Amino acid sequence: MKVDTVITLANNKNYLLLLETDLQGEDYFLSVLLDENNEPTQEYAVLKEINQNGEVYSQKINNPLILNQLLEDYRIQYEDDYEI
Repeated sequence: MKVDTVITLANNKNYLLLLETDLQGEDYFLSVLLDENNEPTQEYAVLKEINQNGEVYSQKINNPLILNQLLEDYRIQYEDDYEI
């Protein structure tokens, strides 16, 4: 998975990958749900990349401890990207 690409989850919903970070050797992506016109919505999700048997999968993360750790990293990336 790469930032600035669109992936389709098993539920047939499309997500645009916005930011990536590594946490404890695992790759996580901040993503935004796209509507039927491929326009961003107000729904965001954190996805974990899973590599298994040569295949790449993604899983939504809802664990508040992981989300809090990732939030700080995403904030720093955003500020660096936009020089805030």
